[in-house]
Amino acid sequence: MEKSKKIRRYEFEGITLDIPLYYDELSDMYLEEYPDFTEHPVWTKDGHPVIFCGEDACPYSEWEEPGRCMDCGSCLYYTPVSPHTLMGICRHEKQRRNYIKKG
Repeated sequence: MEKSKKIRRYEFEGITLDIPLYYDELSDMYLEEYPDFTEHPVWTKDGHPVIFCGEDACPYSEWEEPGRCMDCGSCLYYTPVSPHTLMGICRHEKQRRNYIKKG
């Protein structure tokens, strides 16, 4: 009989995501195994993309300090889904699904 896989369920902004967990021997704990949100996008009900915080920052990223933002997790538009996960939501209007350029 196959052992059932562990998952962590997140419910936020009109969507539900089941993130598989895997056991990491080095840290002696279960870690989340995130899907590739770039290849398989996930959007909130309001059209904001769900992203992994370690993705390279996009051209719209902004940072509190001078210089270039290195990853999504350090961007001012990034909002974590939960304090215990490395995925969040990009709140930049131009990254929204069905964004319509004004003017």
